[in-house]
Amino acid sequence: MLKNKFKLGEIVTFKSHPLLYDYYIKGDGKLVPPFMVITEIEFETKKKQVVDETTGYKIAERIKYKCVFFDDNKSQFKEVYVYESMLENFKSIFIAKKGDTEESGSYESLIKEAEKYKIPKYNYSKIVYFKTKKFEIFKKRTSTRITESEKKGKIKKSEKKLIQYVVNYATPDFVLTGIKKQSIENAFYSNGNKRKIASETLYKVKWFNSFQMKFSEQFLPSECFMEDQPFPTTIPHSSSEEE
Repeated sequence: MLKNKFKLGEIVTFKSHPLLYDYYIKGDGKLVPPFMVITEIEFETKKKQVVDETTGYKIAERIKYKCVFFDDNKSQFKEVYVYESMLENFKSIFIAKKGDTEESGSYESLIKEAEKYKIPKYNYSKIVYFKTKKFEIFKKRTSTRITESEKKGKIKKSEKKLIQYVVNYATPDFVLTGIKKQSIENAFYSNGNKRKIASETLYKVKWFNSFQMKFSEQFLPSECFMEDQPFPTTIPHSSSEEE
């Protein structure tokens, strides 16, 4: 029986993400893949063609994941199916504080924090947060600025390292506006093996869509969201909720 490496609601990213291999992004931050949340797991049968018959090379896998991420350019969620070997989870990501040296403390604390993320209890009009929010906001890019100055007829070059936050794919905060149960059809094959794993509860969330200049709403698995406010405010968001 096939066994999935990642679970429902887990934060993952495409294995080419530069922060899997270094503390900082180098180059264009727009080319970096997003952090995503797993919303469905699918298991293929042995009939699935995973090897090309002509070349003998592997071309597919039997376990794939439906992942959701936030497109901040259009202020909307997007879904994509990705095979298991092409993903890495959040525990492998390097996150460094702006201005710090390559120390492990900052990213380890965020990883430990993410391990404790809890699915929010449904409460109408409650503010909730997409799980990847803090990971996207904490991304950093490094670049080098070279300046030239002339003194006594000689050209002197100096280099300065710049560190900037890269906040593409960052999400707004969301407000809960509905809830429904999802019936999972064809969850098992005839032999009893799992066909798919999906969320049983969907939350309807509302947010301001700055691209379309309107408010948008969408149902997403409850596992996509977290309970605790990621960044403190003078007045906590939870203080306005009715229990």
